[in-house]
Amino acid sequence: MRIVGHQNRTEVELDPVEAYRRGRKLDAMLRAAVPKSSRGVQRGTPQMFERLDEARMLDAARKLNRR
Repeated sequence: MRIVGHQNRTEVELDPVEAYRRGRKLDAMLRAAVPKSSRGVQRGTPQMFERLDEARMLDAARKLNRR
């Protein structure tokens, strides 16, 4: 592993208990950021679905970065 800068920012948690807690915290953050899915069938062009996906991703990013 290569360390850049003065701090060792390893993303691998060696303590299994701490890794579990960290994973649960991340899962809760992601679950809160996912919007409710709409029910039923949607029809549209690929461009329309790309715009919907982009808006959904931006909304999730805003919710995650707000914390």
